[in-house]
Amino acid sequence: MAKLNPTQCRTTIYIYFLKEGWLPSGTTKQNWKNVTMGAMQFDDPPLPSDPNFQKRRIAMDLQFIFFNLGSQLGDSLEVLADSDKTLGELAEWCHEHQE
Repeated sequence: MAKLNPTQCRTTIYIYFLKEGWLPSGTTKQNWKNVTMGAMQFDDPPLPSDPNFQKRRIAMDLQFIFFNLGSQLGDSLEVLADSDKTLGELAEWCHEHQE
């Protein structure tokens, strides 16, 4: 399997969150990398039976997308669960955690 380069990782992350409608109002092509996980309000309110349901789904979606692009990606749940992490940091994490 081939690893995606940093630009491909950033593009994949941006397109995924844009397509799925997660980007908050006011997000642009210029500032999307600064959007925090907390600003996207994943699991708000959380399900009592699974407080990380949406984050887990996003992590699985990203693994599937990277697989379809010819790469294997680790589980990004820890990054998604950190409300202070940004989408830019998630893209960097994805680049660094391909197998």
